[in-house]
Amino acid sequence: MREMLSYLAAALPARTSAAARLLALQCALRSTTAGEVNIPAGLIRGMRIASGPSAFAELEAAGWLRSPAGPARAGISVELLDTAVRMQVPARADRARAANWILRTCQMSEIRQLDASPCLLALALAAHLPDETGTPTAEQDVLARMCGLPLQKLMPSLDMLVATRFLRSWARGSVPEDLHWELARHNHLTGNSTGLESDRVT
Repeated sequence: MREMLSYLAAALPARTSAAARLLALQCALRSTTAGEVNIPAGLIRGMRIASGPSAFAELEAAGWLRSPAGPARAGISVELLDTAVRMQVPARADRARAANWILRTCQMSEIRQLDASPCLLALALAAHLPDETGTPTAEQDVLARMCGLPLQKLMPSLDMLVATRFLRSWARGSVPEDLHWELARHNHLTGNSTGLESDRVT
């Protein structure tokens, strides 16, 4: 999952909104090798992605997918144009589990009322596995880029996730550029539950 987020950070324009990044993540995980993606309307609502066509339009303008003018009431079908994502290694069953894990995480009471940006940050934090110190860690700029956040907004967003009790705490590492954090619900949010921790998209 972390590798997919990193890939999308590189593949999508830096200005891509958090809502469009969440949509791209679900499209990448739900795509067939032919690039066909069916997005249920309930998924769009469940992930707090606006019902309007803006997120789809962003990804279409970036040349990442092709879609109709706007999502229908029952959902939408799109064509994924990113061949690297379409040919990714993980089996479809693993990607389906990851897509469902993302939806369940977005529906957690701690973050389900938040906007797309802190919600995407929460997913990115949950997708990181603990390092040798027993806590997840990442470089500030890498994490911000993964979520499409300006670096100056990263710390306030982390504080927000502490305030909602999604995170128990966060702190700077011994290297100032590094961040460490502790999830409030370890068992539910283990990144390994997605089955995609070893995926590679090239």
